Amino acid sequence: MQRLDPEKREAILNAAKQRLRKYGIQKTKMQEIAKDVGIAVGTLYLYFKNKNEVLIASLEAYGQQHIDYAEEILNSDKSSQEKLKSYIINRFRITEDINNSGSHAAELVRAVMKLKPDFVEEQSGWTRKNVLKILREGIENNLFCIDNLEQDVEVFLYSIGYFFPFATTKQYYQIEEKDLVMVIDWFIEKWSC
Repeated sequence: MQRLDPEKREAILNAAKQRLRKYGIQKTKMQEIAKDVGIAVGTLYLYFKNKNEVLIASLEAYGQQHIDYAEEILNSDKSSQEKLKSYIINRFRITEDINNSGSHAAELVRAVMKLKPDFVEEQSGWTRKNVLKILREGIENNLFCIDNLEQDVEVFLYSIGYFFPFATTKQYYQIEEKDLVMVIDWFIEKWSC
């Protein structure tokens, strides 16, 4: 069995992401991705059987990015309040980047949801788990006084959900980071001991 180069795989994914954002799924061809990377198309097919595999791998890389960044924040020396704010603001910025990444963002999101319908639920679960962990740490350190943690987490997540529209959703309002910060700060103030 041939050993595949992880750096080459990463280069393929980066080229594919750029091309998909610029041209969309239908106009992106495996041959063009290979050309962008500077490899033979046969080499590309050693890494990915088809465009769907490239899309799924891109999605998995995004998920891993979420996990890595969350762990970096969760393991930092920041206070629980700073961790909560950093974590949610980072999620917001990543979502904004995806939603503003080109005219094909909605097409890409629809394709990903078709290929991996449980992805949104996974992302929501990770977010919920990380917010719970941050709040529990704040409670243990007497920074947060929360009577009903499960309910407060649900209310918090529903409240910030407004700031995380799908790329497939037509936006009728302007979303600004400063407004999200205001909501997070409101909750932090309410939860502070």
